[in-house]
Amino acid sequence: MVYNILKQMISKYFLWTSVLILNILLFSSCLNSSDNYLLDRPTDPQIYAISLSSKTDSVGVLTDVSFTIDQINGEIFNKEPLPYLFHVDSISLSLSSSNTYFPFYKVELTLTGSPDDSTYIWNQLDSIALPRLKKIKTTSPDGLHEKTYQFKLGIYQSDPYIIDWNRIKDSYLAPPVGEHRTIAHENDFYTYYRSGSGIKAYSAPISENPEWTEASSLSGMPDNILLTSLITCGGTQYALTPSGAVYRSDNAITWNEVSTSYEVKAIYGELPFVTQGSVLLAVNDGGTLKFAKTSEAFSEIVLMNNIPENMPVTDFSALTVESSTVYANKFIFISGGKKADNTSNNDIWVLQESNGIITFFTSQKPDEGILEGSSLFFYDDQPYLITTTSTGKNLLMYSNNYGAEWSNAGENQAFPSEPVDFTARKYASVITDNNNNIWIFGGISLSDTQIGDIWKGRLNKFNQN
Repeated sequence: MVYNILKQMISKYFLWTSVLILNILLFSSCLNSSDNYLLDRPTDPQIYAISLSSKTDSVGVLTDVSFTIDQINGEIFNKEPLPYLFHVDSISLSLSSSNTYFPFYKVELTLTGSPDDSTYIWNQLDSIALPRLKKIKTTSPDGLHEKTYQFKLGIYQSDPYIIDWNRIKDSYLAPPVGEHRTIAHENDFYTYYRSGSGIKAYSAPISENPEWTEASSLSGMPDNILLTSLITCGGTQYALTPSGAVYRSDNAITWNEVSTSYEVKAIYGELPFVTQGSVLLAVNDGGTLKFAKTSEAFSEIVLMNNIPENMPVTDFSALTVESSTVYANKFIFISGGKKADNTSNNDIWVLQESNGIITFFTSQKPDEGILEGSSLFFYDDQPYLITTTSTGKNLLMYSNNYGAEWSNAGENQAFPSEPVDFTARKYASVITDNNNNIWIFGGISLSDTQIGDIWKGRLNKFNQN
């Protein structure tokens, strides 16, 4: 009897002891569950992606904006500013941490205010007053580490697509001035002009206000050179004589005749789709005009397909285009000029090399604008074109689909009529430099007199960056 009672007491003791130990363990586990839960989470507080959206942003400007996250300096900003006058009051904000499955433990936002800034803990769901967002402070998913970012949203403060045109020089060539043509070589401008029966040249460093001097060391350029044929391919200049002789220069000063196996009728420019240094030509092959390509040294001319009868071979403007954003957008554009039968070309041609063949199409022509004496140039990753109108003015046009269609650049980019009038002209030389300036050199007035001035223009967006 005593033995049984003692046995029951010992069993109850061990039972209650086991229960007590289990409760202690469970209680301890509960106390530490939060810490263990957090300690298993990432320790990185950095923002790896950010996106904005707004119900009032009907065209999706915010969803397309690309933000730069500078982890070293703690900054979040957009390199390309948002459009002029863009505004939304509130946005939805999305922040991504280093791990898709673990959001930030805490996000604090600082908003600008009057008189003081305000900071609050954001629940990562509510909308945010975008114009006031100043700082974003994140805490890593484990709750132990923090990172603060300055938030800067760039918006154009004035219309970025205005071009401000200014006349830099009224006249910079010594009279008498005849036909002239300007090119850029390395860090200098060179203007070749017909003076009497000979050819002279002036040069100037490419700068905001170039100072011109006579290039007295010019040599080898024949008096009958066709200045409208003058073209730069890579770092080499070429020009033709009426008989089809080719002259080239590596420094824009010393010129030499090049021996060729065919009569060269036109030099269209550097082919952008083949090995660098290949030049596209029009040559006479036994009475048939054909495309051909050659090296910069003209060591060998390789015949290609026939040239269309209505394509220009003289007095045209040519432009080699290589897009910085779309690899396949590599073309040669041709405008104005005269065909082999000496009639005017009224099309804009777009050429491309493919498997040893030159393919081509003609653009949808502008509703207004005369292509004779037009000038092509590449600017802001788009081809531009200066034409003349039937009303005796110059019209600036551009194509945002690489030559398929052309549009009027509009009043924001129109040539000025005051305080200094932009004299309407043909055959102007147009050059863009590394500082996003557009340079227009001279040309021929609509009354067939030579113009010797210099104009410079620049998109307002480049002044604001």
